[in-house]
Formats: sequence, C-alpha cells, structure tokens
Amino acid sequence: MAEEQNTNECTEESCAGCAHADTCSSKKTDFREPANMYSSIKKVIGVVSGKGGVGKSLVTASLARMMREKGYNVGILDADITGPSIPKMYGVHTKAAATAENNILPCTAKDGTKIMSVNLLLEDESAPVIWRGP
Repeated sequence: MAEEQNTNECTEESCAGCAHADTCSSKKTDFREPANMYSSIKKVIGVVSGKGGVGKSLVTASLARMMREKGYNVGILDADITGPSIPKMYGVHTKAAATAENNILPCTAKDGTKIMSVNLLLEDESAPVIWRGP
C-alpha cells in the first residue's frame, strides 16, 4: 500500500526536496498567464465592477491622465461592450486601423494615450453589439 503524504505538515520550503512535490495537494496553483514574449507592457491596472454607472470610466481616464503626466506611456482597453465611453471622453472619433498581418492598432488621443474600444471597430458606433457563439 502506498504511503500517504501528510499535507498538514508541509511547508513551501519542504516541497523543494519532497518526492511527492508534483502530486502534493498543499501546493498552490499558479493561475497567472505567462507574459506575451512580444509585449513590452510592464504593468496592468484593471478597473472593474459588476454594476454599471459607478464611475469605472472616470477612474480609468483619471488614472491614465495622472500616469501620462508622470511621463508613463499609457493605453486604455475599454472592454465595456454595452456602453463604451472612453473614446468619447478623449474625443477620439477615428476608427481603429488594421494591419496586413490582421492586427488592430489602437487610436491615439491628443495627449498620447493609446485607446482601443469596441465602438472603434464598428462602422456605426451607435449600433448595438450583437455577438453570437459557435
């Protein structure tokens, strides 16, 4: 009969030399996605809420402006498909451009902030977004 591992006494340091380290239930799972090797993005700040109208776009734009004033390169991904407002807040009305490699380039606001939003991909930004699954 196989010897059972007592995981109550395990510590992170003791896992290094343990024969059961690969199958130990006390080992914490790392859910982080590895960084894209082509990306130069160093930090990501997510501004999220399950409720609408709480100021996510205002906080995002304020943080972005503060970071730009401190000299950082800033990009905003407005992932709100029901009411994307970041392009309007920044006065961006041009559509996002596509490259020959099928990449989408973000628009640049007057202050240099890069912006990508669902409504920059639509021909008519007032049209509702309808996505269908497979």
